[in-house]
Amino acid sequence: MKLHKPGMRNIKTGIGVMICVLAGHLHLVDNTLFAAIACIVCMQTTVKGSLTAGLNRLKGTFIGGLIGFIFVLIHPGNPILSCLGIITTIYICNVLKINNSISIACVVYCAIYLGVGTNNPIAYSFHRIVDTSIGILIGVCVNYFIYRPNYLGRIYNEIREIENTSIILLKSEIEKGNHVDISSLKNEITKLEGLYKNFLDELEYSNDEVDNKSINKTINKCKQIYLHLQVLEHMKDKCYLNKENYIKSKDLYEKLDKNIEIKENVSPVYNFHISRIIEHINEIHDIDVDDNI
Repeated sequence: MKLHKPGMRNIKTGIGVMICVLAGHLHLVDNTLFAAIACIVCMQTTVKGSLTAGLNRLKGTFIGGLIGFIFVLIHPGNPILSCLGIITTIYICNVLKINNSISIACVVYCAIYLGVGTNNPIAYSFHRIVDTSIGILIGVCVNYFIYRPNYLGRIYNEIREIENTSIILLKSEIEKGNHVDISSLKNEITKLEGLYKNFLDELEYSNDEVDNKSINKTINKCKQIYLHLQVLEHMKDKCYLNKENYIKSKDLYEKLDKNIEIKENVSPVYNFHISRIIEHINEIHDIDVDDNI
C-alpha cells in the first residue's frame, strides 16, 4: 500500500480542533464539542469556501437554536414535539432558501431540545450558538492565516504539464500518423480549471495584483489544443504533413523521424489543425511565469 503524506487541509483541520480544545480549557467556550464540529465543517479548500460553510452553519445554528429554545419552553424531550420541531426547522430553512443549513439546524435543534436537561433553556441555547460561532471563527482564521495554498504557482505548473503532454501527443501524431489517446490531456485541463476556480475564490481575499484575464486566455488556449487534437482523433483517412508544418515541427522538436511523408495539398484540414496546435503550444511556451507568480 502506497502511503501519501497528509495534505494541508488535513493538518489545518487538526490545528483548528486543537485550538478549539485549548479554548475550552481556557473557558472561552462552554462546550468544546460544538466548537470543534463547527471548525471541522468550516475547513474547506479555500478561504471563500470556509466563509460560505461558516455562514451556512451560523444560519443553521441560529434557526435550530431558536426553534429548539421555543420547543423546550413548551415541553422538553417530548417525542411528538421532537418530530414537529424537526419538521418546523426544515420547513423554515426551505422557506429562507438556506438548504445547505438544514442538517446543521436539525443537529442544533436536537442538541438543545434533547440535551437541555435541567439547564436554563435561555442560557443553554445561547451557549450552543456562541460555541458554534467561536468554532466557525477559529476554522476561518486557521484557513486564512496558516499556509494558504499557492494556487497561482500550481496553475502555471499545470500549464507546463499540459504543454509537455501536448508536445508528446503531437509528436506521436505527426511521426506515426496514428491518432493518439488524448484522455490524459483532458484530465490535466480539468485539473487546471479546478485550480483556476480555487484561485479566483482566493483572489477575493488577497491583496495580490494578478492579471487573471491572461491566465484565462492561456487556459482557453490549452482547451483549443485539446479540441484540435479531438478533431484529428476522429479523422479516419491517412493524413500527410505539408512542408510548412514539417518546418514548424522541426522548430518544436530537436529530433523528428526522418521517414515522415510530406505531401502538399493532400490533407488541408489535417494540416490546418496541426498548424493551430503548434501555434497554441508556442503561445503557451512564451508565457513568462516569473512575472505572474
